[in-house]
Amino acid sequence: MNYQMLLDMIAARRTAFAFIAFLALLVLGLEAYVSTYQRPELERVQQAWFAKRDALARGETQADATRYQQGMRDLEEFRKHLVPKKDFAALMSKLYGTAKSNSLTLSGITYKPGKVKGKGSQIVTYGISFNVVGKYGSVKSFLADLVRYPEMLVVDAVSLSNSSPTEEKVDLKIQTTVYLTEGA
Repeated sequence: MNYQMLLDMIAARRTAFAFIAFLALLVLGLEAYVSTYQRPELERVQQAWFAKRDALARGETQADATRYQQGMRDLEEFRKHLVPKKDFAALMSKLYGTAKSNSLTLSGITYKPGKVKGKGSQIVTYGISFNVVGKYGSVKSFLADLVRYPEMLVVDAVSLSNSSPTEEKVDLKIQTTVYLTEGA
């Protein structure tokens, strides 16, 4: 096959060869685009993905600034739930009111200040122990109300007893810890 014969074939089938030439140019253009833009971009994205996956496996999921901001928001939320020491009497009144609204008698309440951990901390703890007596449903409702308090009141121990097998009177002994702020 010589060169003249090839030129005659192209002249005879001009549209078919033009279409083949167009497809060849299209393939070359696509290959150039993929090799110069998409492959490097894919490698960059894959490396970023693998780095994030490795960081997640090591427990490093957030940047330091994000972690700091989240910590400050959490600390502010924590401080909102602390009761000022001057409002301790109001909290005790609220405790009596909750017992009364649940038709319970609250008796034998004792509290003692706890030790503050940490240097320069302005948080004081008070351990509060008390007994409530009433029907089981009322005691259960009182306990549910107590754990929903927005104040930092933690239920440490609960003890239920019934002195009479024929009477539906339940005695609940409960120990809580309340966290107070000094000063403000």
